[in-house]
Amino acid sequence: MDSQGPAGGGPKIGVLIVDDIADTRENFSKLLMFERDIEVIATAASGPEAIEMCRKLRPDVVLMDINMPEMDGIKAAEILSTEMPGIGIIMMSVQSEQDYLRRAMLAGAREFLVKPCSGDDLIRSIRHVYRLESSKRALAAAAPPPGTTMLNGKVVDASGESNSAKIITVVSPKGGVGRTTVAANLAVALKLSTQKKVALMDASLYFGDVGVFLNLLSNKTICDIVEHIEDLDADLLNDIMVTHSSGVKVLLAPPLPEMAELVTADHVRRILMQMSASFDFIVIDTWPSFAEAVLTTMDMADDILLVMTLEMTAIRDVRLYLDVVDKLNYPPEKVKLILNRAGSVGGIKVEAVEETLRHKVAVGLFNDGPAMLMAVNQGVPLVISAREHGFSRDIYRLTKLVASTNTDEESLAVATAATAKAEEAAQSTRLMSRLKAAFR
Repeated sequence: MDSQGPAGGGPKIGVLIVDDIADTRENFSKLLMFERDIEVIATAASGPEAIEMCRKLRPDVVLMDINMPEMDGIKAAEILSTEMPGIGIIMMSVQSEQDYLRRAMLAGAREFLVKPCSGDDLIRSIRHVYRLESSKRALAAAAPPPGTTMLNGKVVDASGESNSAKIITVVSPKGGVGRTTVAANLAVALKLSTQKKVALMDASLYFGDVGVFLNLLSNKTICDIVEHIEDLDADLLNDIMVTHSSGVKVLLAPPLPEMAELVTADHVRRILMQMSASFDFIVIDTWPSFAEAVLTTMDMADDILLVMTLEMTAIRDVRLYLDVVDKLNYPPEKVKLILNRAGSVGGIKVEAVEETLRHKVAVGLFNDGPAMLMAVNQGVPLVISAREHGFSRDIYRLTKLVASTNTDEESLAVATAATAKAEEAAQSTRLMSRLKAAFR
Protein backbone atom coordinates (compact mmCIF):
# COMPACT_ATOMS: atom_id res chain seq x y z
CA MET A 1 0.00 0.00 0.00
CA ASP A 2 2.63 2.53 1.17
CA SER A 3 0.36 5.56 1.44
CA GLN A 4 2.04 8.87 2.27
CA GLY A 5 2.64 9.69 5.91
CA PRO A 6 1.77 12.95 7.63
CA ALA A 7 3.01 16.02 5.82
CA GLY A 8 4.57 13.82 3.19
CA GLY A 9 6.93 12.42 5.84
CA GLY A 10 7.44 9.06 4.15
CA PRO A 11 5.38 5.96 3.47
CA LYS A 12 2.89 4.62 5.97
CA ILE A 13 2.74 0.93 6.71
CA GLY A 14 -0.69 -0.34 5.68
CA VAL A 15 -1.95 -2.93 8.17
CA LEU A 16 -4.85 -5.39 7.91
CA ILE A 17 -6.05 -6.84 11.24
CA VAL A 18 -7.63 -10.30 11.05
CA ASP A 19 -9.37 -11.75 14.12
CA ASP A 20 -12.80 -13.29 14.64
CA ILE A 21 -13.28 -11.38 17.93
CA ALA A 22 -14.47 -7.81 17.38
CA ASP A 23 -13.02 -6.50 20.66
CA THR A 24 -9.57 -7.78 19.68
CA ARG A 25 -9.74 -6.06 16.31
CA GLU A 26 -10.81 -2.83 17.99
CA ASN A 27 -8.09 -3.02 20.68
CA PHE A 28 -5.33 -3.59 18.12
CA SER A 29 -6.66 -0.70 16.03
CA LYS A 30 -6.54 1.60 19.06
CA LEU A 31 -2.99 0.53 19.88
CA LEU A 32 -1.87 1.54 16.38
CA MET A 33 -3.98 4.68 16.08
CA PHE A 34 -1.35 7.19 17.14
CA GLU A 35 1.62 5.73 15.25
CA ARG A 36 2.53 8.23 12.54
CA ASP A 37 4.07 5.59 10.27
CA ILE A 38 1.36 2.92 10.65
CA GLU A 39 -2.21 2.95 9.33
CA VAL A 40 -4.88 0.31 9.88
CA ILE A 41 -6.48 0.23 6.44
CA ALA A 42 -9.05 -2.48 7.20
CA THR A 43 -10.09 -5.30 9.54
CA ALA A 44 -11.44 -8.75 8.77
CA ALA A 45 -13.26 -11.35 10.87
CA SER A 46 -12.31 -14.49 8.96
CA GLY A 47 -9.71 -16.06 6.69
CA PRO A 48 -11.74 -15.76 3.47
CA GLU A 49 -12.56 -12.13 4.23
CA ALA A 50 -8.87 -11.42 4.87
CA ILE A 51 -7.88 -12.92 1.53
CA GLU A 52 -10.47 -10.83 -0.29
CA MET A 53 -9.33 -7.68 1.52
CA CYS A 54 -5.72 -8.36 0.59
CA ARG A 55 -6.63 -8.77 -3.07
CA LYS A 56 -8.38 -5.41 -3.05
CA LEU A 57 -6.19 -3.32 -0.73
CA ARG A 58 -2.74 -4.93 -0.89
CA PRO A 59 -1.70 -4.16 2.72
CA ASP A 60 1.96 -4.16 3.67
CA VAL A 61 1.46 -6.23 6.82
CA VAL A 62 -1.28 -8.60 7.96
CA LEU A 63 -1.89 -9.34 11.65
CA MET A 64 -3.48 -12.80 11.52
CA ASP A 65 -5.03 -14.76 14.36
CA ILE A 66 -4.50 -18.53 14.10
CA ASN A 67 -7.71 -19.86 15.61
CA MET A 68 -10.68 -18.68 13.56
CA PRO A 69 -13.83 -20.48 12.35
CA GLU A 70 -14.47 -21.28 8.68
CA MET A 71 -10.78 -20.95 7.74
CA ASP A 72 -7.97 -20.73 10.31
CA GLY A 73 -5.10 -18.29 10.07
CA ILE A 74 -2.62 -20.98 9.01
CA LYS A 75 -4.59 -21.83 5.86
CA ALA A 76 -5.24 -18.16 5.09
CA ALA A 77 -1.52 -17.37 5.48
CA GLU A 78 -0.58 -20.21 3.14
CA ILE A 79 -2.90 -18.80 0.46
CA LEU A 80 -1.61 -15.24 0.92
CA SER A 81 2.04 -16.34 0.84
CA THR A 82 1.45 -18.16 -2.44
CA GLU A 83 -0.79 -15.60 -4.13
CA MET A 84 0.69 -12.35 -2.74
CA PRO A 85 4.22 -13.12 -1.47
CA GLY A 86 5.10 -9.46 -0.93
CA ILE A 87 2.74 -9.13 2.04
CA GLY A 88 4.37 -9.57 5.45
CA ILE A 89 2.41 -11.82 7.80
CA ILE A 90 2.51 -11.69 11.59
CA MET A 91 0.74 -14.65 13.19
CA MET A 92 -0.99 -14.27 16.56
CA SER A 93 -2.24 -16.85 19.04
CA VAL A 94 -3.00 -17.28 22.73
CA GLN A 95 -0.99 -20.52 22.45
CA SER A 96 2.81 -20.30 22.70
CA GLU A 97 3.73 -23.94 21.94
CA GLN A 98 6.58 -24.62 19.52
CA ASP A 99 4.21 -26.48 17.22
CA TYR A 100 2.21 -23.30 16.64
CA LEU A 101 5.40 -21.38 15.86
CA ARG A 102 6.53 -24.08 13.44
CA ARG A 103 3.15 -24.19 11.66
CA ALA A 104 3.12 -20.40 11.41
CA MET A 105 6.60 -20.34 9.84
CA LEU A 106 5.66 -23.10 7.41
CA ALA A 107 2.61 -21.07 6.38
CA GLY A 108 4.81 -18.09 5.51
CA ALA A 109 4.60 -15.94 8.64
CA ARG A 110 7.58 -13.72 9.40
CA GLU A 111 6.84 -13.24 13.11
CA PHE A 112 4.75 -14.86 15.84
CA LEU A 113 3.11 -12.97 18.70
CA VAL A 114 1.50 -14.48 21.77
CA LYS A 115 -1.72 -12.75 22.84
CA PRO A 116 -2.11 -10.65 24.84
CA CYS A 117 0.93 -8.72 23.64
CA SER A 118 2.12 -5.25 24.56
CA GLY A 119 1.72 -2.31 22.24
CA ASP A 120 5.49 -1.96 22.00
CA ASP A 121 5.90 -5.59 20.88
CA LEU A 122 3.11 -5.22 18.34
CA ILE A 123 4.49 -2.01 16.84
CA ARG A 124 8.06 -3.32 16.79
CA SER A 125 6.95 -6.49 15.01
CA ILE A 126 5.02 -4.56 12.37
CA ARG A 127 7.99 -2.34 11.62
CA HIS A 128 10.41 -5.29 11.56
CA VAL A 129 8.30 -7.30 9.15
CA TYR A 130 7.74 -4.26 6.94
CA ARG A 131 11.49 -3.56 6.79
CA LEU A 132 12.19 -7.19 5.95
CA GLU A 133 9.73 -7.22 3.06
CA SER A 134 10.99 -3.82 1.88
CA SER A 135 14.55 -5.17 1.87
CA LYS A 136 13.47 -8.10 -0.28
CA ARG A 137 11.79 -5.74 -2.73
CA ALA A 138 14.90 -3.55 -2.83
CA LEU A 139 17.10 -6.53 -3.59
CA ALA A 140 14.73 -7.60 -6.36
CA ALA A 141 14.72 -4.07 -7.80
CA ALA A 142 18.51 -4.06 -7.76
CA ALA A 143 18.65 -7.16 -9.95
CA PRO A 144 20.94 -6.72 -12.98
CA PRO A 145 19.34 -5.78 -16.29
CA PRO A 146 18.68 -8.36 -19.02
CA GLY A 147 21.84 -9.39 -20.82
CA THR A 148 24.08 -9.03 -17.78
CA THR A 149 26.54 -11.91 -17.49
CA MET A 150 25.88 -14.01 -14.39
CA LEU A 151 27.77 -16.86 -12.73
CA ASN A 152 26.21 -18.73 -9.79
CA GLY A 153 23.88 -15.83 -9.18
CA LYS A 154 26.68 -13.22 -9.23
CA VAL A 155 27.36 -10.45 -11.72
CA VAL A 156 30.63 -11.09 -13.55
CA ASP A 157 32.81 -8.71 -15.50
CA ALA A 158 34.28 -9.14 -18.96
CA SER A 159 37.07 -11.35 -17.63
CA GLY A 160 34.54 -13.75 -16.15
CA GLU A 161 35.36 -12.77 -12.56
CA SER A 162 32.57 -12.17 -10.05
CA ASN A 163 32.54 -8.69 -8.54
CA SER A 164 30.87 -9.71 -5.28
CA ALA A 165 31.70 -12.14 -2.51
CA LYS A 166 30.49 -15.68 -2.08
CA ILE A 167 28.43 -15.74 1.12
CA ILE A 168 28.35 -18.87 3.28
CA THR A 169 25.89 -18.87 6.18
CA VAL A 170 26.37 -21.48 8.91
CA VAL A 171 23.17 -22.39 10.77
CA SER A 172 21.81 -24.95 13.19
CA PRO A 173 18.41 -25.44 14.83
CA LYS A 174 20.07 -26.54 18.06
CA GLY A 175 22.92 -25.17 20.16
CA GLY A 176 25.96 -27.21 21.10
CA VAL A 177 26.44 -28.95 17.74
CA GLY A 178 29.63 -27.10 16.78
CA ARG A 179 28.27 -24.38 14.50
CA THR A 180 30.78 -21.74 15.61
CA THR A 181 33.61 -24.28 15.42
CA VAL A 182 32.69 -24.98 11.80
CA ALA A 183 32.33 -21.29 10.91
CA ALA A 184 35.64 -20.20 12.48
CA ASN A 185 37.68 -23.08 11.08
CA LEU A 186 36.08 -22.76 7.64
CA ALA A 187 36.87 -19.04 7.41
CA VAL A 188 40.52 -19.61 8.36
CA ALA A 189 40.83 -22.60 6.01
CA LEU A 190 39.38 -20.55 3.14
CA LYS A 191 41.95 -17.83 3.76
CA LEU A 192 44.88 -20.23 4.02
CA SER A 193 43.94 -22.40 1.04
CA THR A 194 42.86 -19.68 -1.41
CA GLN A 195 44.85 -16.63 -0.22
CA LYS A 196 41.82 -14.53 -1.11
CA LYS A 197 40.05 -11.90 1.00
CA VAL A 198 37.92 -13.66 3.64
CA ALA A 199 35.54 -12.09 6.17
CA LEU A 200 33.98 -13.81 9.17
CA MET A 201 30.81 -12.19 10.55
CA ASP A 202 29.59 -13.16 14.01
CA ALA A 203 25.84 -12.80 13.52
CA SER A 204 25.11 -14.78 16.67
CA LEU A 205 23.99 -11.45 18.04
CA TYR A 206 23.05 -12.42 21.58
CA PHE A 207 25.89 -14.73 22.61
CA GLY A 208 28.50 -14.58 19.86
CA ASP A 209 31.65 -16.58 20.62
CA VAL A 210 33.75 -16.09 17.49
CA GLY A 211 36.04 -13.70 19.35
CA VAL A 212 36.66 -16.35 22.03
CA PHE A 213 37.27 -19.10 19.47
CA LEU A 214 39.88 -16.96 17.70
CA ASN A 215 41.31 -15.24 20.78
CA LEU A 216 40.42 -11.77 19.53
CA LEU A 217 40.40 -8.96 22.06
CA SER A 218 38.67 -5.87 20.69
CA ASN A 219 36.09 -3.33 21.79
CA LYS A 220 34.92 -2.79 18.23
CA THR A 221 31.81 -4.76 17.23
CA ILE A 222 28.92 -4.71 14.81
CA CYS A 223 27.21 -2.19 17.11
CA ASP A 224 29.83 0.40 16.17
CA ILE A 225 28.83 0.02 12.53
CA VAL A 226 25.14 0.28 13.39
CA GLU A 227 25.79 3.61 15.13
CA HIS A 228 27.23 4.97 11.86
CA ILE A 229 25.20 2.91 9.39
CA GLU A 230 24.43 5.93 7.19
CA ASP A 231 28.16 6.47 6.73
CA LEU A 232 28.96 2.83 6.02
CA ASP A 233 31.70 2.37 3.46
CA ALA A 234 34.80 0.23 2.96
CA ASP A 235 36.92 2.43 5.24
CA LEU A 236 34.47 2.26 8.16
CA LEU A 237 34.11 -1.49 7.72
CA ASN A 238 37.88 -1.97 7.69
CA ASP A 239 38.27 0.16 10.80
CA ILE A 240 35.71 -1.82 12.83
CA MET A 241 36.67 -5.34 11.71
CA VAL A 242 39.45 -7.15 13.60
CA THR A 243 42.27 -8.93 11.76
CA HIS A 244 43.03 -12.49 12.87
CA SER A 245 46.60 -13.83 12.64
CA SER A 246 45.54 -15.90 9.61
CA GLY A 247 44.52 -12.76 7.73
CA VAL A 248 40.77 -13.30 8.14
CA LYS A 249 38.89 -10.07 8.89
CA VAL A 250 36.33 -10.56 11.67
CA LEU A 251 33.23 -8.55 12.56
CA LEU A 252 32.45 -9.34 16.19
CA ALA A 253 29.00 -9.72 17.78
CA PRO A 254 27.61 -7.19 20.30
CA PRO A 255 29.45 -7.30 23.65
CA LEU A 256 26.22 -7.61 25.67
CA PRO A 257 23.08 -9.69 24.89
CA GLU A 258 20.75 -6.70 25.33
CA MET A 259 22.63 -4.82 22.61
CA ALA A 260 21.56 -7.43 20.04
CA GLU A 261 18.23 -5.60 19.75
CA LEU A 262 20.09 -2.64 18.25
CA VAL A 263 21.02 -4.69 15.18
CA THR A 264 18.15 -5.06 12.72
CA ALA A 265 17.80 -7.25 9.67
CA ASP A 266 18.23 -4.17 7.49
CA HIS A 267 21.53 -3.39 9.22
CA VAL A 268 22.71 -6.93 8.54
CA ARG A 269 21.68 -6.66 4.89
CA ARG A 270 23.49 -3.34 4.38
CA ILE A 271 26.63 -4.58 6.11
CA LEU A 272 26.70 -7.73 3.97
CA MET A 273 26.23 -5.71 0.80
CA GLN A 274 29.23 -3.55 1.72
CA MET A 275 31.26 -6.63 2.66
CA SER A 276 30.44 -8.21 -0.68
CA ALA A 277 32.18 -5.37 -2.45
CA SER A 278 35.33 -5.77 -0.31
CA PHE A 279 35.81 -9.53 0.10
CA ASP A 280 35.91 -12.73 -1.94
CA PHE A 281 34.33 -14.94 0.74
CA ILE A 282 32.08 -14.12 3.68
CA VAL A 283 31.42 -16.76 6.35
CA ILE A 284 28.56 -16.00 8.74
CA ASP A 285 27.98 -17.60 12.14
CA THR A 286 24.37 -17.37 13.37
CA TRP A 287 22.27 -18.68 16.24
CA PRO A 288 19.39 -21.22 16.41
CA SER A 289 16.51 -19.03 15.28
CA PHE A 290 14.40 -17.88 12.35
CA ALA A 291 14.72 -14.28 13.49
CA GLU A 292 14.76 -11.64 10.77
CA ALA A 293 18.51 -11.10 11.00
CA VAL A 294 19.17 -14.82 10.56
CA LEU A 295 16.71 -15.09 7.67
CA THR A 296 18.47 -12.16 5.99
CA THR A 297 21.83 -13.95 6.15
CA MET A 298 20.16 -17.06 4.71
CA ASP A 299 18.41 -15.15 1.93
CA MET A 300 21.66 -13.48 0.87
CA ALA A 301 23.78 -16.62 1.11
CA ASP A 302 25.11 -18.65 -1.80
CA ASP A 303 25.47 -21.68 0.47
CA ILE A 304 23.72 -22.50 3.74
CA LEU A 305 25.65 -25.00 5.85
CA LEU A 306 23.24 -26.77 8.21
CA VAL A 307 25.29 -28.27 11.05
CA MET A 308 24.04 -31.30 12.98
CA THR A 309 25.23 -34.21 15.12
CA LEU A 310 24.14 -37.84 15.39
CA GLU A 311 21.86 -37.32 18.36
CA MET A 312 18.14 -38.03 18.23
CA THR A 313 17.23 -34.53 19.42
CA ALA A 314 19.52 -32.91 16.86
CA ILE A 315 18.13 -35.06 14.04
CA ARG A 316 14.56 -34.25 15.01
CA ASP A 317 15.31 -30.51 15.13
CA VAL A 318 17.05 -30.63 11.74
CA ARG A 319 14.04 -32.33 10.19
CA LEU A 320 11.73 -29.59 11.51
CA TYR A 321 14.25 -26.97 10.37
CA LEU A 322 14.36 -28.39 6.85
CA ASP A 323 10.55 -28.32 6.72
CA VAL A 324 10.63 -24.58 7.31
CA VAL A 325 13.56 -24.00 4.93
CA ASP A 326 11.63 -25.79 2.18
CA LYS A 327 8.97 -23.08 2.46
CA LEU A 328 11.60 -20.42 1.76
CA ASN A 329 11.92 -21.80 -1.79
CA TYR A 330 15.71 -21.96 -1.86
CA PRO A 331 17.33 -24.03 -4.62
CA PRO A 332 17.93 -27.58 -3.32
CA GLU A 333 21.69 -27.27 -3.75
CA LYS A 334 21.83 -24.13 -1.58
CA VAL A 335 21.37 -26.03 1.71
CA LYS A 336 24.22 -28.40 2.55
CA LEU A 337 24.00 -30.78 5.50
CA ILE A 338 27.21 -30.85 7.57
CA LEU A 339 27.58 -33.74 10.02
CA ASN A 340 29.80 -32.73 12.91
CA ARG A 341 31.38 -35.32 15.22
CA ALA A 342 30.92 -38.03 12.61
CA GLY A 343 31.68 -41.48 13.95
CA SER A 344 30.54 -40.67 17.49
CA VAL A 345 30.20 -43.76 19.67
CA GLY A 346 26.53 -44.60 20.10
CA GLY A 347 25.50 -42.31 17.26
CA ILE A 348 22.85 -43.22 14.71
CA LYS A 349 24.06 -44.47 11.34
CA VAL A 350 24.51 -41.81 8.69
CA GLU A 351 22.48 -43.78 6.16
CA ALA A 352 19.51 -43.87 8.53
CA VAL A 353 19.80 -40.13 9.10
CA GLU A 354 19.87 -39.40 5.37
CA GLU A 355 16.82 -41.57 4.83
CA THR A 356 14.94 -39.88 7.67
CA LEU A 357 15.82 -36.37 6.52
CA ARG A 358 15.57 -37.17 2.79
CA HIS A 359 18.76 -35.12 2.48
CA LYS A 360 22.30 -36.28 1.79
CA VAL A 361 25.16 -35.37 4.15
CA ALA A 362 27.56 -33.18 2.16
CA VAL A 363 30.55 -33.48 4.49
CA GLY A 364 31.20 -35.38 7.72
CA LEU A 365 33.62 -33.84 10.21
CA PHE A 366 35.98 -36.01 12.27
CA ASN A 367 35.08 -36.46 15.94
CA ASP A 368 37.77 -35.61 18.50
CA GLY A 369 36.29 -33.99 21.59
CA PRO A 370 39.54 -33.45 23.56
CA ALA A 371 41.32 -31.85 20.59
CA MET A 372 38.38 -29.52 19.94
CA LEU A 373 38.20 -28.54 23.61
CA MET A 374 41.93 -27.75 23.61
CA ALA A 375 41.54 -25.67 20.44
CA VAL A 376 38.69 -23.63 21.93
CA ASN A 377 40.51 -23.05 25.23
CA GLN A 378 43.66 -21.96 23.40
CA GLY A 379 41.80 -19.86 20.84
CA VAL A 380 43.69 -21.51 17.99
CA PRO A 381 41.62 -23.24 15.27
CA LEU A 382 42.67 -26.81 14.52
CA VAL A 383 43.21 -25.92 10.86
CA ILE A 384 46.15 -23.84 12.14
CA SER A 385 47.48 -25.82 15.10
CA ALA A 386 46.98 -29.33 13.64
CA ARG A 387 46.38 -29.11 9.91
CA GLU A 388 47.01 -32.85 9.46
CA HIS A 389 44.34 -33.70 12.02
CA GLY A 390 41.28 -35.57 10.73
CA PHE A 391 39.00 -32.65 11.53
CA SER A 392 41.26 -30.21 9.69
CA ARG A 393 41.34 -32.43 6.61
CA ASP A 394 37.55 -32.60 6.66
CA ILE A 395 37.33 -28.81 6.94
CA TYR A 396 39.56 -28.50 3.86
CA ARG A 397 37.20 -30.90 2.08
CA LEU A 398 34.39 -28.52 3.03
CA THR A 399 36.50 -25.62 1.78
CA LYS A 400 36.82 -27.38 -1.57
CA LEU A 401 33.05 -27.83 -1.68
CA VAL A 402 32.18 -24.18 -1.06
CA ALA A 403 35.11 -22.57 -2.86
CA SER A 404 35.68 -25.01 -5.74
CA THR A 405 39.33 -25.38 -4.78
CA ASN A 406 41.45 -28.27 -5.95
CA THR A 407 42.05 -31.60 -4.24
CA ASP A 408 42.37 -31.94 -0.48
CA GLU A 409 46.12 -32.52 -0.77
CA GLU A 410 46.57 -29.44 -2.94
CA SER A 411 44.54 -27.32 -0.53
CA LEU A 412 46.65 -28.56 2.37
CA ALA A 413 49.85 -27.87 0.45
CA VAL A 414 48.81 -24.31 -0.29
CA ALA A 415 47.76 -23.85 3.32
CA THR A 416 51.03 -25.15 4.77
CA ALA A 417 53.13 -22.13 3.83
CA ALA A 418 50.40 -19.65 4.67
CA THR A 419 49.81 -21.27 8.05
CA ALA A 420 53.38 -20.89 9.30
CA LYS A 421 53.02 -17.25 10.31
CA ALA A 422 49.56 -17.76 11.79
CA GLU A 423 50.76 -20.80 13.74
CA GLU A 424 53.74 -18.90 15.10
CA ALA A 425 51.43 -16.17 16.38
CA ALA A 426 49.07 -18.76 17.83
CA GLN A 427 51.87 -20.40 19.84
CA SER A 428 52.12 -17.29 22.02
CA THR A 429 48.59 -17.72 23.34
CA ARG A 430 48.37 -17.54 27.13
CA LEU A 431 45.64 -18.71 29.49
CA MET A 432 45.12 -15.23 30.93
CA SER A 433 44.28 -13.75 27.55
CA ARG A 434 41.84 -16.60 26.98
CA LEU A 435 40.05 -15.81 30.24
CA LYS A 436 39.90 -12.13 29.36
CA ALA A 437 38.37 -12.97 25.99
CA ALA A 438 35.85 -15.35 27.56
CA PHE A 439 34.65 -12.93 30.22
CA ARG A 440 35.08 -9.56 28.59
